[in-house]
Amino acid sequence: MNHTESARFGGPSTTSGESTNAAVGWDTTSRNTVKKTFIVAQPARLEELGVLEDLDRLLENEGVDAVVLQGSGFEIPDIFWLTGFLSPDTIICLHNRGEETIVATGLNTLERVVKESRIRRTYDTSDIYVRYMVEGKRIADAPEWVFEPLLRDEFNGSVIAVPNHIPASTLVALQKMGYEVRVLPHIFEEARAVKSDDEVKTIRKAADATIEAVSKIVEVIKDSEIGANRRLEYEGSPLTVGRLKNMLDHTLIEKRAESAEDAIVAVGEKGYDFHYLGRPEDPVRADVPIIIDVFPRLKDLRYVADVTRTVVRGNVDNDLRRMFDAVKEASDAAADALRDGVRIQDVNMACFRALERYGYRAKLLDPKISEGMLHGLGHGIGLNVHELPSFYAKEGTFERGHVVAMEPGLYLKGIGGVRIENDYVVTESGAERLTVGLEDILFV
Repeated sequence: MNHTESARFGGPSTTSGESTNAAVGWDTTSRNTVKKTFIVAQPARLEELGVLEDLDRLLENEGVDAVVLQGSGFEIPDIFWLTGFLSPDTIICLHNRGEETIVATGLNTLERVVKESRIRRTYDTSDIYVRYMVEGKRIADAPEWVFEPLLRDEFNGSVIAVPNHIPASTLVALQKMGYEVRVLPHIFEEARAVKSDDEVKTIRKAADATIEAVSKIVEVIKDSEIGANRRLEYEGSPLTVGRLKNMLDHTLIEKRAESAEDAIVAVGEKGYDFHYLGRPEDPVRADVPIIIDVFPRLKDLRYVADVTRTVVRGNVDNDLRRMFDAVKEASDAAADALRDGVRIQDVNMACFRALERYGYRAKLLDPKISEGMLHGLGHGIGLNVHELPSFYAKEGTFERGHVVAMEPGLYLKGIGGVRIENDYVVTESGAERLTVGLEDILFV
């Protein structure tokens, strides 16, 4: 898609937009003649403002007065979370602590913010954009042209926080304007860690799509014929990793979801490297573990799920079966331990102890090992496939509303890997599994 400069910063519409329910006032003191638009609230949006409580608490703890973001909802999950606005257009978000978020943009992008987002306060920068476009200048080259009037009119504090993904040019501009700027890399990730009921519902939808896609792949493997050299054939043609991933993509597209580019289909010994993606030409073979690790994103709702299954078509020898039994028991033990208020390390140890009963060690307990469980137990999921809570925060605790993917696995040289991954929401009484409808152990 070819975006013009105006499109990336809320560019002009070629047709006149519908009028909005807004109260409009002109700021006659600004040399840029900025029109400020205050959107009249829609009652249905009021309940959505609760997502800001954690963010405000974190800002207060850090001693900052506001946080600024810049980018698009497609590229920056924090912007989508804060505004509910999904667009390729760049917008600016100013969140003063304890107040409603303000979105600064202009022209047709402003109209869509009003209609499509949960934002109730906007700052119209249309005149700035038009003025500099006429002069052949790019707003991206001088962010102070927008930030100076915005902050003069809408910010009364002195300390501004920015996340890691703020453009370097914007950071420098804010500092040159005289503001104290503090980079808080994880401020939004911390605010997003506890999910609302609506977020959990959306993640469940992503989980359903993921389970259906993985189930399709499992059925293809099951229905394949075992050919020469124990290679699988499906519908008369060799079954490869590339074919499986294409089938996965097609199933997800029908669910308005998209597979990640680094989805994993690892066959046999190559699965010993737990992040081996699988090459398109890799043959799918019988009698060996086939790791399928899929973490798609819903195209419209943006949330992800993360599911792993390990499949064997054909014979399962005793060593491989023992790996499956150990991983399954570790998965169940971790799920049983997960609940509101429990120490993160206690959940980790429930998994590790289960593996130890089968004679396997975890690298987090014994860093020298080269076989066993070679990675952490899990990670938070939401708008990103890896977010808080972190399972490495040993003294931390899980809270009600955390959504996590837990993925115990074992990796042995000469065999490959066995991994089982499911998603859970933490509740007061325990863990509710979101990824349902597909068995954990799959011998087909």
